Amino acid sequence: MELEKKLNELIERHGVPGAQLTVLDGDTLIEASAGVLSLRTGTPATTDALFLPGSIGKLYTATLVLMLVDEGKIDLDTPVRHYLPGLEVADTTARDTVTVRNLLCHTSGFDGDVFLDTGRGDDALERYVAQLADLPQICAPGRIWSYSNSGYAILGRLIEVSTGLTYEEALRTRLFVPLDLRHTVSFPEDAIPHPLAVGHVPDPADPATLSVSPTWGLFRSSGPMGASVVASASDVLRFITLHLNGGVTADGTRLLSADAVAQMRTRQIGLVDDSMLGDGWGLGWILDHWGDVAVIGHDGNSIGQNAFLRVAPEQRFGFCLQTNVESALSLYQEVAAWLFGERLGVGPRPEPELVDAATVADPARYTGTWERAGIRFEVTATDAAELRATFTISRDTADVQNLPPMNDLPLKPVARDDSFFLKLPIADSDLLAVFFNPDEPGGRPTYLHFGGRAHRRVGG
Repeated sequence: MELEKKLNELIERHGVPGAQLTVLDGDTLIEASAGVLSLRTGTPATTDALFLPGSIGKLYTATLVLMLVDEGKIDLDTPVRHYLPGLEVADTTARDTVTVRNLLCHTSGFDGDVFLDTGRGDDALERYVAQLADLPQICAPGRIWSYSNSGYAILGRLIEVSTGLTYEEALRTRLFVPLDLRHTVSFPEDAIPHPLAVGHVPDPADPATLSVSPTWGLFRSSGPMGASVVASASDVLRFITLHLNGGVTADGTRLLSADAVAQMRTRQIGLVDDSMLGDGWGLGWILDHWGDVAVIGHDGNSIGQNAFLRVAPEQRFGFCLQTNVESALSLYQEVAAWLFGERLGVGPRPEPELVDAATVADPARYTGTWERAGIRFEVTATDAAELRATFTISRDTADVQNLPPMNDLPLKPVARDDSFFLKLPIADSDLLAVFFNPDEPGGRPTYLHFGGRAHRRVGG
């Protein structure tokens, strides 16, 4: 009752239509729900309802890959093109050298938010990979961390080729069924018999209010990115217990070796922005430390839905929070601070503090044009040496439709080198924008890191 009461208070304060929160404490799952599944219907949220955990589903993809590593069908450090000889991307060096490990930990350098509708057929992933010949390279493989959805779609195709199954059938037979995940499905038609959350986005006519998203989910080709997991928060945590139990199911069946479980939680690379997500990345996992407690997890964004997973493996404590709103970062931060504070006396690392002055000493260090595929930042300076950013999206996919204008947004300096808070109109809180140079630390920035992605300096 306390959990449900608290969740109701929190979603009211943060303007979230509905939410589902399950807490894992030892071997016990404590469930709560609050609000509604849809503002249009007013259907109450329930603990058995299905939400879109979004990119949390990448952990399922990574688990399938490591299962195939256990079986000797895949080697982490072999170039992906060895398994997918038809793979083509814009940079031929990257095409020939990017490894399975690079894809798992987002160090491929692929500029990877490419969402393509390749149909609902069983060949959706095959057709997706066949259309990546123009996939841009944002940096050399292994150089920096930059989140790549396309990299996980490639992993999904690798799973298909290695198993002879469709990606969704591999999920079902290798994870959903053995783990007895009765509130987890992959396709919309399978979700229909369940209570089901719909997404909510800012109303284009009045961005201060929410409306039901006109699109429910992403394309089938986006499945390995996380779109093929539709689940309750409790089922997400039931999946996670496979990792907490060293790769063994509740009935004693081994699905994953203890070594594979450990490898997935081994730091592969540090993050430029260690405040929003964590301080490092494993083979699928966000890795962090809250105080002296090691924490793993993942976040997920779908169309009008936002989910968060954080677990302290040694203490067997954590939670999965699922919401049906575009951005719920501030709600997550309060939930995490409350739950981990009450139970373990720790909480998420504090964000950098704003500095008193909004001006910068050397505006030209940051002004210019910064790009990745379909996304452009124009950073300018006012006469008072305050920075402004205009955020332009040129791609036309379901995840970025009907967005409000994002022009002349203030970049607010924080007490950290080359770092600023930037709040988009579609977000409920500030995110950190970090300017950096991977080849000359402290030198003139060549990349802008924002929203988990690196944007190259192309002008200015």
